[in-house]
Amino acid sequence: MWKPLSSMQRVIRGDKIRYLHPDVKKTETLFEVVKTDEHYFEILPVAKNTDPFQSNATKKIIRYFDIGYNIQIEVWEEHVTNRSVDV
Repeated sequence: MWKPLSSMQRVIRGDKIRYLHPDVKKTETLFEVVKTDEHYFEILPVAKNTDPFQSNATKKIIRYFDIGYNIQIEVWEEHVTNRSVDV
């Protein structure tokens, strides 16, 4: 499930995020976190042929401070459900 990322939350390497480009409405771009630091993280596009914005994108650095102010990012969170199993 997609959850909004706040500037107080931290991502880990391998997280999938959805970056909503502020200049192009309704254009979703999927990225993967490739490096993390205390104050920023680096992302790369997951699929290079799906969006015109991605063709010009390479590694992008996101400062945690900018999240929620200048950019909108959502992170994919998989929820593990507890299922009861009859034995």
